[in-house]
Amino acid sequence: MHQKIDEPIEVEVVFLRSRIIPRSFSWKNIIYRIKNLGLVHDAFVGREKVYYFSVSDGVNFFKLCLHTNSLQWRLEEIYNEG
Repeated sequence: MHQKIDEPIEVEVVFLRSRIIPRSFSWKNIIYRIKNLGLVHDAFVGREKVYYFSVSDGVNFFKLCLHTNSLQWRLEEIYNEG
C-alpha cells in the first residue's frame, strides 16, 4: 500500500565525507531505525534544492526529503504490504 504523508519529522543523520546518511527518524512519537538506504537524489523545487532519500526499516519503505533552505525534514511517502 502506498500512502502520501507530507509531514514534518525529526531525523538523526551521519555526515560522511560529502554524504548525508539518515540513521533514524521520529514520526508521531515513534522512532524508526533505518536499516537500508536506497536511492538518494536531489532536485530543485523552485529555487530550493531538495534532497530525497529512499529508506527502509526492514518492513516498510519511506521517502524522506530534506529542504535545504529551511533544513526541514519531511516524510513524503510510505510503502508497505498492508
